[in-house]
Amino acid sequence: MEPDVSIETSSMIRVAVLPIGPVPHNHLRDYSAMLLRHRTISLSNISSFYKEHQKSPFSTQPWDSGSLRFKFMIGGSPPSPWEDFQSHRKILAVIGLCHCPSSPDLDAVVDQFAAACRGYPSALVQRCFGFCPGDSQLEDGSKREGNLILFPPSDRQTQEFHMNTMVQDIAASLLMEFEKWVLQAESAGTILKTPLDSQASLSSEEVIKAKKRRLGRAQKTIGDYCLLAGSPVDANAHYSTALELARLTGDYFWYAGALEGSVCALLVEESTNMCGQQVGCPL
Repeated sequence: MEPDVSIETSSMIRVAVLPIGPVPHNHLRDYSAMLLRHRTISLSNISSFYKEHQKSPFSTQPWDSGSLRFKFMIGGSPPSPWEDFQSHRKILAVIGLCHCPSSPDLDAVVDQFAAACRGYPSALVQRCFGFCPGDSQLEDGSKREGNLILFPPSDRQTQEFHMNTMVQDIAASLLMEFEKWVLQAESAGTILKTPLDSQASLSSEEVIKAKKRRLGRAQKTIGDYCLLAGSPVDANAHYSTALELARLTGDYFWYAGALEGSVCALLVEESTNMCGQQVGCPL
């Protein structure tokens, strides 16, 4: 079994955290420690970064009391064959950590980060944080548009504030990406599979069965994204539909997955109600 996993893990967004270029160990520990303080981001704190491009599919989003939860994977994580079945297993964002004095060429940093991100095709958001840039790097960075964010030399409190702001921006960007994903998934015809399905022969009977099960699996997956988006009531509505459809089509493995997600959604909803707007309140 994967370490550090519980029923609440289904609500956590996995983020790969990667060193970009040579990063001295003491600096890497320091940068990672700053980032790890922001495992929970209150929805009320990301409203200034959030833009509603279309009507949100998360109709009961708890903006006053909900939160997005991150699971930072330091050094990254290999892909899982179960990513279709459990959406929280996907790496949904990539954060690069760069020590600018050790990487003077920002063009090379951008290329290295892009290469690292290609290893995570499921990532919806990418940001590379460059620490302690020199004057020439700051001047170069100010002319750039893209995913490279420079942290100018400053005191610890200012660095912490900058990190908090950047993670809030990432949280808002992910929420908007989740909205787009759900709206597309409701009309998509993708057949979701697990390693158990891939072991079965692709006979015409199996294809017909997979098509019948598609809608229930899609509803379960939409529930997963509602849960990751911090909207447990919306998640439970989709899980309830998935449970009924999976029962009717005999898709018992996905029935169990929807049931697991529903339990997590109930726990998150209870936690949201108890915690109110307290940032960092445990599940």
